[in-house]
Amino acid sequence: MENLSANLHVLVSACQKVSRFMLRDFGEIEQLQSSVNGAENFASASKTKIEKILIETLLEARPKYGILSATQEIKGTDISHRFIVNVLDGFENYVRGLPFFTISIALQEQKNLIASVIYNPVLDKMYYAEKGTGTFVSESRMTRRIRISPKRELFNSIIAESGRLSHFSTAKIIDFGSIGLSLGYVASGMIDAFVGFEKNVFDLAAGLLIVKEAGGIIRSFDKDGKDTEEIFGADMIVCGNSYLQSEIKGCIMKK
Repeated sequence: MENLSANLHVLVSACQKVSRFMLRDFGEIEQLQSSVNGAENFASASKTKIEKILIETLLEARPKYGILSATQEIKGTDISHRFIVNVLDGFENYVRGLPFFTISIALQEQKNLIASVIYNPVLDKMYYAEKGTGTFVSESRMTRRIRISPKRELFNSIIAESGRLSHFSTAKIIDFGSIGLSLGYVASGMIDAFVGFEKNVFDLAAGLLIVKEAGGIIRSFDKDGKDTEEIFGADMIVCGNSYLQSEIKGCIMKK
């Protein structure tokens, strides 16, 4: 990756640093699969350790910024900026020795998401975006710009879903167990849309900017199916191109 902005450089460097610890622990977890409790206990301790290292790394680079994660909120003296962190998105996959998990970090300025990174350390695949500059993926030492799928019909579409079982008669449903990974795949056009239910800010923040900068649309709905401006914690959120939005909403609201 070349010519990264200062903000993206902080996010990318932090992901790369903690990924070394994560990969080492993941190798240990793969050897513990004969003991489910042993693997889960080790993975929980690993997650706590990695979050501590990640937060320390981010604050070393930007000591005045705040940080929000699933476990804690740190108020910064610079109240206009904070990092939103999901240190191990796909924890159940991590416990089972499955390589479908990510580190997700977003940088928020006021109410706007301005930079974000989603990193799968096993595949060494990183999605990143900055407001107004597009979305990119780096893998196998190559970087390319990505765009969402242009698919116009639900027929044979692939929908990533998280949080509730739905049925689409003509589309294929898949749950990767990692929201960050799902949104990265939407941004790259590998799958056609994402549907999530009652998701928190640390689940979605990094991925939403990555999808949006790849040309995607994010819509959120309340329990009655009405559009709402509240994305985080909304009853339903749909990410993808404009063509599939109405069909997806219609199918789900019939349930």
